Amino acid sequence: MDPERRSFLRVETDLMVSCSAVDAAGGRGQPFSAQAVNLSAGGARIVPAARPTPQPAPGARYWLEIEFARPRFLVFAEAVVVWVDDEGFAVRFDELEEYTMQRVVRWVYAQDRRLFERRAQARIPIRLRARCTRVTPDGEPVEEFAAPTLDVSLDGVRLRTDRVLPPGTAIDLELDFADGLPPMTARTTAGTVTAEDGSSEVVLWLHEPNPAQRRRLIERALAAERRNRT
Repeated sequence: MDPERRSFLRVETDLMVSCSAVDAAGGRGQPFSAQAVNLSAGGARIVPAARPTPQPAPGARYWLEIEFARPRFLVFAEAVVVWVDDEGFAVRFDELEEYTMQRVVRWVYAQDRRLFERRAQARIPIRLRARCTRVTPDGEPVEEFAAPTLDVSLDGVRLRTDRVLPPGTAIDLELDFADGLPPMTARTTAGTVTAEDGSSEVVLWLHEPNPAQRRRLIERALAAERRNRT
């Protein structure tokens, strides 16, 4: 596969697709309905609404009519099947016309932002080991302790600890996602403290977070949650 195709951002979608098999002479077969469950400007994963005839096979060619939403537009493309599984098949688009490709790329990035914002609204329940260092107003580390997290949100981390951390306490946080990457580090501020069964739940708010830091936090938390479910 062309290396440039692999660099396209791929997102989850629920787009409706009309598919028609293309024979060796270029003729199109009877169209069938399907859904693109993920998509990039280089290809898509297709799940048919019913088992099509003939069955897709690697190397087969299809004519696709993809109905995009928000904004609404149609894309017509010929594509080749690259792999097949029990649910459907994946296709690689033939080279799209430049204007069409750019429009799809813009839509994919907008969809990626929509999905991220939707996921980031909720707290992600995940148990991780947090290493915390309490910091004085002068910036001096004075106490180090470990605590399990309860959940992660766009703005911070909630953990359980028996340490007394008055609201406003500065904490240097190190969070190990067990994903083979270096732990995430951030300066945080202790927030609400809720007594529960002799322990405390403390929210550590990110101190002046930037969008990139927030995104990395949520993406790594979501990936850790998925690993824990499997």
